[in-house]
Amino acid sequence: MSLILRPTPHRLRTVMLLVSLCLLPGTALYAWQFGVVVWLQTFWCVLLALGFESALLRLRGRNVREGLSDLSWLVLGLILARALPLMVPLWMMALASFAALALCKHGSGGLGRNRLNPAMVGLGIIAICFYQQLYPAPSNYAPWTLAMGAKEVLLQQLQLTAPLDLDAFAGATQLSRNQLTPITPNLSGYGYIAGGLMLAVLRVIRIEIPLALLASAALLCMAAGHSPQESLYNLSLGGLLFTAFFIATDPVTSPDTRAGRILFGVTIGVLTEMIREFGLYADGLCFAVLAANLLVPQIDRLVLRIQRPWYIADRVESVRSDPSRGEG
Repeated sequence: MSLILRPTPHRLRTVMLLVSLCLLPGTALYAWQFGVVVWLQTFWCVLLALGFESALLRLRGRNVREGLSDLSWLVLGLILARALPLMVPLWMMALASFAALALCKHGSGGLGRNRLNPAMVGLGIIAICFYQQLYPAPSNYAPWTLAMGAKEVLLQQLQLTAPLDLDAFAGATQLSRNQLTPITPNLSGYGYIAGGLMLAVLRVIRIEIPLALLASAALLCMAAGHSPQESLYNLSLGGLLFTAFFIATDPVTSPDTRAGRILFGVTIGVLTEMIREFGLYADGLCFAVLAANLLVPQIDRLVLRIQRPWYIADRVESVRSDPSRGEG
């Protein structure tokens, strides 16, 4: 997550620390539901983010200690650890971290200049290039990672043991597999909602984006033929709640106006639901976010054109047709 208008280093560090702390409740509940793999993946992603950030700062001739003090690498590591599928090997975590930091963040000029969300760039590369090598995602209905110990998980992450022999799972979500039951809630979702609302109260994020995202996804789910109960449950599947509050709300890669943020959230919600219903990927959140990131300039221009007073719009058009009218 990054900030607009180049805040002071002290405020930037405070904001990043707040985001990190608000991520912890959801991460802790995620680990409680799916096992020690969550903590190990978080450890590796944070460590890799620290290492790559230090190396890239030195490569660019920047002060490493000063560059690390903003804690943006910590937030990226925490977000990437949750965004990546569970049980990905260490080299995939390294590739995703490198892509997020080197190709997206530093490749765009540094913090606050990236047009795409760095974590989603890293996740997108893994999802596109190595989709067939990923283990089936442990669902609330069948959290198969919960029974794995730290040693077993570590050996799998380092690829020092044979791959797990798992029954094939469908790529669809629980909803399309009729696995909707009231006893399989997404516990981490409650933590991410609580953390996101806290950030909204502290004015670190803008609440319009998550509200528009979740509402549009639920409405489109009902339009696809699901009941209201199923549509609400659909919001808890995958990383939708996490994305709504901690990824889509990145102010650098989202619109500047309130109306633009609402339209941005609706775009992500609609694209996500379309991918879930008709696409190859079970979630597709990273593709929805990246597509919406690319549309931000167009969204901003559309909102400004709609909100521009009619008399200003008329004057602009008249000046374009006759430049001499704009003189004086």
